[in-house]
Amino acid sequence: MRKIVLILFIFFLNINKLWAEFGVTPTQLYISNKQQRSTTVTLSLSEGSEKKIFEASAMKWSQNEKGEDVLEPDSNIIINPKNFVIKPNSEQIIRVGFRQLPSLEKEGTWRIFFKEVPPALKANTVQFMMNLSIPLFVGQQKAIDLKAIPRFENNNLLVNIKNNADSHVQITGITLLDENKKEIALNYDRKYLLTKQENNFKFSQIKSRNIDSYKILIKTDKSEKPLELKLKE
Repeated sequence: MRKIVLILFIFFLNINKLWAEFGVTPTQLYISNKQQRSTTVTLSLSEGSEKKIFEASAMKWSQNEKGEDVLEPDSNIIINPKNFVIKPNSEQIIRVGFRQLPSLEKEGTWRIFFKEVPPALKANTVQFMMNLSIPLFVGQQKAIDLKAIPRFENNNLLVNIKNNADSHVQITGITLLDENKKEIALNYDRKYLLTKQENNFKFSQIKSRNIDSYKILIKTDKSEKPLELKLKE
């Protein structure tokens, strides 16, 4: 048992060290007008790290009726460079664009993947490979337009949130407030809702079912100020 705990400790120590040495800027990519046509992301390594080899790819990104991500190959995206090496204390700028720019009237969504290529394996070593996925949003960004519908399952409150806007929103946190604006529960699920998509957010062990006077505060990637919505079954 102690050996398993030690292995897990070493694993998480290495993962934390890996992310501390690595940087990604920005964490979301946008193309919003025809003049722009492409965008860039920068990957960086701190001093003292070992060099890393990456290969990049892109997938069209949508969501099904359950809110699950659906990824499909798309040859229309150009990534330059697609294969590269990042040395310690250096960075690599990667440009992402299209052979033919899609329509900007309704937001299109893609995922840009960076997969680390493993070097030759040394004896008695464990390697941790990095796989990154960065969202690319193409089109005009619309104002937030969310609708929240609550329902109970056993003692759990499920809040269905639908994105009615023609562009995405990322939910980064939800606070449940009672009629006195007292914090009742928190939900830290980080979920993207693409155009016209919806998903459920769970709050466990909610004793009162009289929630008509309750509100939720929704933190998103679109505004520093949380969005306040009333709950009503």
